[in-house]
Amino acid sequence: MNISLGKDIFLRSKDLGHSSVHLRNDGIVQINFGDNVDIDLKEAVEVVDAIGELTEGKKVPVLNIGGISTSATSAAREYSATPLGLKYTIADAYVVNNLAQKILGNFYISFNKPPIPTKIFDDMEKAVEWLKTHL
Repeated sequence: MNISLGKDIFLRSKDLGHSSVHLRNDGIVQINFGDNVDIDLKEAVEVVDAIGELTEGKKVPVLNIGGISTSATSAAREYSATPLGLKYTIADAYVVNNLAQKILGNFYISFNKPPIPTKIFDDMEKAVEWLKTHL
């Protein structure tokens, strides 16, 4: 997915190789997952640590944007739904770009049951609009 945004939208960023994590000027953290990446527990922990670093430990809404054929292992999904995996997140929006990601996202919500508001979107603007209600 090609994300074209004004360069001033990001206040701070961290490149993790498999993903890039950005603190936006509207208070939302945006995660752009790389193409053809399978996120495992190690990568999920790195993303959470990056969110904490960029927000200085504050809880924020998080916009997760899947790359082409991005997926997550069961270990990453389990961790991501725990209090430890959500320690800097008050709401999660996942922007998906294919049916497989949508199915995986819906499975995550119904099976892993994250204890915070979590929704799947196929439109980034609608996801941001929803996240702003949690600021």
